Amino acid sequence: MRRLDLLGTLLVGPLFFFGCGSKEGAVCSNADAFAEFELDARAAAKSSYEPPVIEACPELDLPSDGEATSIGLTSAEYAALLRGANGNFFDDHLWWLKATPRGASHVVPLQMTAERCDSVTFAKFGYEYAFATPALPAAPTCGRYLTGLAVGHRLDDSWPEVFSVEGSGLVRAAPLSLSSSFAGFLHIPQAPRSVLGRDAKLDRLQVVRHDGDSLELAAFATGSTFASAMRLVLKVGDNTRLSVQLELEPRALAADNPLIAVAALSGWFSSDEGHDFERVSVTFADGTFGETALGDPGLNWGTGEWTSVPFAHGGSMLDSVALLHDDPVTPNLMISNLQSSDPLVFDLSLSTQSPPGGNVVANLLVDVSAAIATGRSVSLSYLLTTAP
Repeated sequence: MRRLDLLGTLLVGPLFFFGCGSKEGAVCSNADAFAEFELDARAAAKSSYEPPVIEACPELDLPSDGEATSIGLTSAEYAALLRGANGNFFDDHLWWLKATPRGASHVVPLQMTAERCDSVTFAKFGYEYAFATPALPAAPTCGRYLTGLAVGHRLDDSWPEVFSVEGSGLVRAAPLSLSSSFAGFLHIPQAPRSVLGRDAKLDRLQVVRHDGDSLELAAFATGSTFASAMRLVLKVGDNTRLSVQLELEPRALAADNPLIAVAALSGWFSSDEGHDFERVSVTFADGTFGETALGDPGLNWGTGEWTSVPFAHGGSMLDSVALLHDDPVTPNLMISNLQSSDPLVFDLSLSTQSPPGGNVVANLLVDVSAAIATGRSVSLSYLLTTAP
């Protein structure tokens, strides 16, 4: 679908920007965003964490019964709101970048800055809520803020979505194809180990640069036991790759809970209906390997709460973690090229309402005990790959 070219709108007239980046002549640049976020993380880690206060917004919140005739945006209504160029703040006919507002289950605020340091705000977009039930002439006050970024890239005469990130910390990436589709989530980072609640959030996101097939972002995230700066470099293709560089500053509270989930792959599994994947495999640096089939009848899915599943392994250092379908055997979602200044461990968690099936989370946990003892940060990097 053709997107409206908004590039001219962004660049017309004198450029007056404020508040971020470095100056290159008369043009502001976000090139130093990651370094600035590192400084912010060090400062934030010395204070207590303040979780986002999410006000109820019945007109936009997902209807509790999921029915399209109920007040609130259903998933389909939310998708209709964002159709075409609605919300685009950049479009050069190769890339499009869209700011996503509150609606349905997307509620955690996210501050965004475009290239050239231009602030991206809700007020800049004429979001039309005619698809809501009942139809809204304008967004209610409780919903006038942004919650995420969606990204698309040209492929022949189409522009499929290949990437998204939300204030909740959820990230999705897809291969660049005509039938482009997402397979599970990446969560970056969260603390403590529990996957429940809003104990972590992605506060700020800056678009640093883009070229023909890559897009660089810088992000600032906070949680109850950490503050962190991240560099995200997306490279689209038949196998889309996301390179993640993370500098994590432990808070004092981390001394009581030193394991922090720096990355987590998650998605839906069901033996009876459509699902994201069927198996979880882990490879260690010493060559040992472990795999869990999610349809294993002996696997304990619990009773609705999160349950940690024993995962047999003999290695001491993680090499890769992958989520796979039985056919094809290529990993649909994989974390590899792991480098960490501190020990990493693996944890597999399951949650279900009606087994066998439910949410599956493959956690990569870092032990920050040594970092706390020496007063230093934790440095970590990895590569996320998603395949058709």
